[in-house]
Amino acid sequence: SSEVVDKKIEEFLVSFGDKIENLTEDAFKTQVKALIKLKECEDTHLGEEVDRNWAEVLTQQYLFDRLEHEIEVLRTFSKEDMTRWFQTHRGSDRKVLSVHVVGFGEKETDVTSSQTPSGEPESSYGDLTHLIFLPASPLMGHAVQISDIRSFTSTLKLLPYHKIIQ
Repeated sequence: SSEVVDKKIEEFLVSFGDKIENLTEDAFKTQVKALIKLKECEDTHLGEEVDRNWAEVLTQQYLFDRLEHEIEVLRTFSKEDMTRWFQTHRGSDRKVLSVHVVGFGEKETDVTSSQTPSGEPESSYGDLTHLIFLPASPLMGHAVQISDIRSFTSTLKLLPYHKIIQ
């Protein structure tokens, strides 16, 4: 169920936080050096350079020396920086967006046995052209349903600009 997925994600993040805290400074520096070395590798063929630069054009960011900037930041990056960032984003003030799409039944565990002549499952609701919002599962008691996205985002401290490219 979707609650199990949420639980597993949360378990992973807790486990990852523990790994960050238990990571020695030397092990952290080794990982950062390996990442820097990976980013410093020259392209093996022209297609890699084209793909990297074309991605900059598509996103309209035009930071063609992005790798150099990332390497520069990584050289000054410390374990303390990473731990602080992780704690800030995982702290009690964190925000989580969990989208659950449930199909074919009134509840997530409902299964329909009816099928169309072509063998496709048929909705017990017939031909639907709109979403039906179900109440949150009891396991998601702390969840807040967002039905007006513009209203919700207007209350946020920061809503970064995202360019949607098709």
